[in-house]
Amino acid sequence: MALNSTSGPKGQRSISKRQLAQHIVIRSTVIGLMSGVILGALFGFFPLPLLLIFTGIVGAGLGLGLGLINGLLLSAITCLFFYPLRSIWLYHLIAKVIGALIGGGGAAVFGPWYFSSQAITPSSAVEIGFGSVIASIIAGWAGGLAGQNIAQWYEQKSVAAQHESITRQTSSGANSLQKLKRHLGNISLLQKAGWISVAIFSLLSFFLRNRVLRFLVCGDLVTDAYSCLPSPRLYTSVIEGFKFAFPITFLIALIVVLLQRLYTRRI
Repeated sequence: MALNSTSGPKGQRSISKRQLAQHIVIRSTVIGLMSGVILGALFGFFPLPLLLIFTGIVGAGLGLGLGLINGLLLSAITCLFFYPLRSIWLYHLIAKVIGALIGGGGAAVFGPWYFSSQAITPSSAVEIGFGSVIASIIAGWAGGLAGQNIAQWYEQKSVAAQHESITRQTSSGANSLQKLKRHLGNISLLQKAGWISVAIFSLLSFFLRNRVLRFLVCGDLVTDAYSCLPSPRLYTSVIEGFKFAFPITFLIALIVVLLQRLYTRRI
């Protein structure tokens, strides 16, 4: 099913550029704030439940700022190149990539920047560094889901604008409308599964950054993590963590995208 590349009518515009930009910015900012609070709190639940208050506040501020930046950038690109919406598949891809890059990049920079001026031991430096790597993965994941949410919202607006003209056509036009609605329903299901997955990942992140990353970097779970690094410092642990986390994350994301494409084509 090739709905992902469906193009809308050239002259059909259900919303003005100004309204479109405002909706994208507001939507991105709200999603960033809400996901930052929830995922930040889940991220700090272990090892001390009271820590979730601090991480939730930090997540709220970071999510609000990154969501605003993402909304401004995506709204500009949308109004310049995707108004009206013609290539749905390309817009979904760009929205998800921009959201993932801004979310993941912002979280990756924030952690080392914030803690670099704090007095920390070599062991805690490695702990914070590995935590920053996992936090950037969570933020990038959430940013991609936010971009997907915005892209689906814009696609729904375009589908609504086509509704009247499609229903006036033959039965094949009505079938096309049903396929479009089914396609949007599939995207909603994938989004719900994605948010549930990233929430669970955030909750278990303490164990992941202490065990999985330590195993990937050091090769075992017995040795202290900082003793196997060239120098037990914050930026060293961040770099070493990303050397292993980034290619694995990219491979998993590629597999998920391919599976989603196969799933939507079969339905």
